Amino acid sequence: MSVRTIDRAAVDAWRPPSGNRLVAPDGSTLILNHPTNQLTEPWFTESRIRLAPSPAASAAGVRAFETGPVGTVDGHVAILLAGQYVAEYAGQGGTFLLAQNSDNSAGLVAWQGRWHEAYCWVNVPNSTHGQMLEALVGLSFKDTPAGLLVRPRDTETYQRITATKHIPGIGFAKITQTVRVAQELPTWSGRRVPAGEVWRQEVAAEVAGKHPAAIVCATTSAVITIDPRDGGTEDKAFAFLAAMGSATWL
Repeated sequence: MSVRTIDRAAVDAWRPPSGNRLVAPDGSTLILNHPTNQLTEPWFTESRIRLAPSPAASAAGVRAFETGPVGTVDGHVAILLAGQYVAEYAGQGGTFLLAQNSDNSAGLVAWQGRWHEAYCWVNVPNSTHGQMLEALVGLSFKDTPAGLLVRPRDTETYQRITATKHIPGIGFAKITQTVRVAQELPTWSGRRVPAGEVWRQEVAAEVAGKHPAAIVCATTSAVITIDPRDGGTEDKAFAFLAAMGSATWL
């Protein structure tokens, strides 16, 4: 069984462009149109899937996974996990990758296709390979240049997908479908901009850091929340969203 190693220099130099369009794991399409920013930084997603209720449970459980372009997992293994790959297995037209840290107290399992990867963290000490792979059991993968399609079991349904993109000089944008988070939006009217409405949203003190607020833009199908970073400010985030031509997730 072959086990790959990580070229740390390649991880540090990784800069794949993705553009303004993402095909999400459930097959829906997110498009951001901005007149002056081509939004070339990579797309990442986090998906939460609702499990079917069991006869012994009063409520359905939830499973989660993340996706990113090829190279994402190498970076996570080298930097966040501070570990190494321990196994790889061919499957579903791609490769299942298993990694653990030095004392086997934590790990990561991924499926890698030609363009994208899906992955889960494994927080069970001394996990067997079978236990690690269990996190992705029941998921079917189909990789495309615009995004990784992930089909869950027929008894499971997508609860929420959050897409993330870094916008240099502005901050990090998180995007969700409006239908999934409509109840979380302010009940008062925001400032009108071409794409929709914009609000200033207070951030909890323990996570605020240097920026006590995020800037939120809601359109009929997508909600964009920008956390100002990398020299970004609330004013810069607002100016970016005010210039947005459209944001759709259908």
